[in-house]
Amino acid sequence: MLSSRLPLSIALLASILPLAACGSNGDPEIEQTVRSLVASYNAKDVDGFLGKLTDKVVQEQYGVPREQATASVAKSIGEPSIEIRRLSNTHVSGTTATIDFEHTSGKVVVVEQVSMAKEGDQWKIDGFKNQPVEIPGGTTTIGVEATEFAFKLDGDVKDGDIALAVHNVGQQEHELVLARIADGVPLENLVMAIAQAGNQAANAPEAVQEIVAFGGYKPGESGNIVFAKPLDPGRYGLFCFFPDVNDPEQTPHALKGMYAEFSVSG
Repeated sequence: MLSSRLPLSIALLASILPLAACGSNGDPEIEQTVRSLVASYNAKDVDGFLGKLTDKVVQEQYGVPREQATASVAKSIGEPSIEIRRLSNTHVSGTTATIDFEHTSGKVVVVEQVSMAKEGDQWKIDGFKNQPVEIPGGTTTIGVEATEFAFKLDGDVKDGDIALAVHNVGQQEHELVLARIADGVPLENLVMAIAQAGNQAANAPEAVQEIVAFGGYKPGESGNIVFAKPLDPGRYGLFCFFPDVNDPEQTPHALKGMYAEFSVSG
């Protein structure tokens, strides 16, 4: 893809600033643990960041033991820009706890529950669970069906106050990468240039102006992409670069026609 992707759940923690939790009935040290994690994240303090995570969640998020995770964290720590919207419902049960929070990851609204575990006298982050994101009233819903190998859009984009209701009706796992793209570039040419860039952000074509959102969807899975504010005017492309698991060449889905576009008027 266009850039190295930090596991989304870890990146989301950068949103939590020193705010009072709403409806908290638990240990205030839990909030302080998360704030300390964020401070390390924003300061790009890899050791401090990893020190607030249990071995379990390091393995889950990075796919390697703690002693091998430093390099992966160092490549992505501190990004993207995330802001808190709501922190609530701290619940403690013995040596475990949870905190619910709603925040933005770049331009996208995310709702997630963070699990905590107490190790000795310290609370640490132990897991993440995504929660459904509701589409606000008054926002235009654009349906997006993903299948082999196409996106089908249902709805009229009249302005930037939209949300995407994504449903994978295919047999393979698909992703949706939403990017703001330059006018005048044929979409099929842009797809080829993005695929050739691979994971090297420096090689991304200039026509890709901004990655707005991305997410993966297993067969039969649905999810809403809700934006913190209306999308800026411009041209937007939807892409899936997951490989075709039935293709010996592992060709990205986009190179088989899995892309679409829409425009937001100025």
